[in-house]
Amino acid sequence: MTYTVGIIGVGHVGAAVATALVLRGSVGKLWLVDQKDAKAQAEALDLMDQNALLDKQTAVDCFAYASDWHQLAACDVVVLAAGDISILGGDNPDRFAELRNSIRVVGDVAPRLKASGFDGVLINITNPCDVVVTYLQQQTGIPFARIFGTGTTLDTARMKKAVAKRLGCTLADVTGYVLGEHGESQFTAWSTVRVGGVPIDQIAAAQHLSLPEFKEAARMGAWQILAGKGFTAYGIGLSATVMVEAVLADSHRALAVSAYDPAIGCYIGQVAQLGAAGIEQVLPVPLTAAEQAQRAASVASIQHMLHTIDPA
Repeated sequence: MTYTVGIIGVGHVGAAVATALVLRGSVGKLWLVDQKDAKAQAEALDLMDQNALLDKQTAVDCFAYASDWHQLAACDVVVLAAGDISILGGDNPDRFAELRNSIRVVGDVAPRLKASGFDGVLINITNPCDVVVTYLQQQTGIPFARIFGTGTTLDTARMKKAVAKRLGCTLADVTGYVLGEHGESQFTAWSTVRVGGVPIDQIAAAQHLSLPEFKEAARMGAWQILAGKGFTAYGIGLSATVMVEAVLADSHRALAVSAYDPAIGCYIGQVAQLGAAGIEQVLPVPLTAAEQAQRAASVASIQHMLHTIDPA
């Protein structure tokens, strides 16, 4: 079966998603759209130049931002990657700073997406991810299961990288999750983390290691990249790509995405199983009392940002 995917916003992150999908041969058709029509066209042409060198070819096209959103009606999955990473520059390392611009993005994109006739799965990358995907769902009316955010999947990958590097093991040996807000209040659920099947707290005690050092390395991963090159793209781009592929393949893969929690009335990073319908189920990961308190802090952070939204 040939699948069609749309990407809204082809800056650094949207382009990274597009590149990964083309190189991996995941889709048959890829639609690109950006407020800068010339940017979308250039990205499409650049990606098409690779086809002669690839085993699987992807048809890449773009359409006019002002008029042709009906093209998304044929998409199985759409990824929202629009935003302005430059807002996080200098002494302002807080995703809250992106909120005002992101709300304007949703205010512009949501009615266009509704009018397009799109009826697939929508994946949000735009930050602050949990707040934006909550607001995006409210504005589009897409069923909760068919819209979710990239959440803490990338944060989980960074945690695994930090643990593997410190312990000198392979990444494949590290399992577990970072949960909560994709932002400053995220937390590593250390009770879920294993290295070669051994709980991380046992390893830390035996080797006289401190778990907070792993936490800080994972949390600061994005800021180190931002300080060096001004944006992050590859990690989050592949995170979104893996989610797109999980939906298209109906793989039932469990990832730490931003999924809706009816008990708190918003989206938050939690472990969910992905398939053709989007989120098939949220998996009940047991948390310690301390981790539950950290999750509550994340909930409060997300809800605070939601309460500040003024669409006008």
